[in-house]
Amino acid sequence: MITIFTPTYNRAYTLSKLFESLQRQTSRDFEWLIVDDGSSDNTEELVDYFSKNADFKIIYIYQENQGKHVAINTALKNIQTPYFLTVDSDDYLKNNAVDIVYEKLTVIKDSKTIIGLASPIEMTNNQGEAFPNKSLQSEIIASQNEMAYEHNVIAEFSLILKTSVAKKYPYPIFQGEKFIVESVISNRMDNNFKLLHITSSIVIGEYRSDGLTAQIKKILSNNSKGASLAYNEKMNNSNIPFANRKYFVKNYWDYESLHNKNFLLKLKKISSIRLKIYILFYFINRIMKKTFS
Repeated sequence: MITIFTPTYNRAYTLSKLFESLQRQTSRDFEWLIVDDGSSDNTEELVDYFSKNADFKIIYIYQENQGKHVAINTALKNIQTPYFLTVDSDDYLKNNAVDIVYEKLTVIKDSKTIIGLASPIEMTNNQGEAFPNKSLQSEIIASQNEMAYEHNVIAEFSLILKTSVAKKYPYPIFQGEKFIVESVISNRMDNNFKLLHITSSIVIGEYRSDGLTAQIKKILSNNSKGASLAYNEKMNNSNIPFANRKYFVKNYWDYESLHNKNFLLKLKKISSIRLKIYILFYFINRIMKKTFS
């Protein structure tokens, strides 16, 4: 029923902890798919060792280094189970995670609009101490945008999605770029589907100085086409409050400007007249402040 999918790149030093958490699962009714995004460490040898010692199925796919989003696309082409759960290579599962997932899937399996579960990730530091997190007091059926802007819940969630739906939303790929924020897909899904947000955490994540969160601004600048697309679609999403879209339009403009110097073409991509006026006044004010400072 479930594939646990892990994209990885030169993270052999963290994979063992995830593997051990899979070995401790109270339910073994899952398979583990690893998509190796061109690792140059001993990931392949380590996975071979896992395969010989695991009591569940392990599938290993190697691809040339292209980025996590391409690894996700590769996974979706190969996942055969009705549902999948993405667990990053530096995260691990609580012992009863698979049992919790199966219990909650019975609630949504026949729904046409609820396409999966969202479980809050329990974040810890390098000493294993949990970061404060706004936990859910009750289960909520909502899109991810509704969670953020209507329920005021900003958190990282593990997603268990219906494979058949996710296959219809592959990540866009830009030549020479190896990263795009995952919200570009959730933003597209949000217009048509919802998730059952559960109160239980099934994944424990560890904040790492070499992780994406610590380097996100530099990564976005180096992958400006994907970054500007993500902010473009958010600023043009009428389901997001206008105040937030003003923030997104500025980010869109900054990242779009790294590869597109045409002022009118950039302005044309902003669908809202109000946002066009806002960004024009924003730049006029910036120019005036520089002139008179």
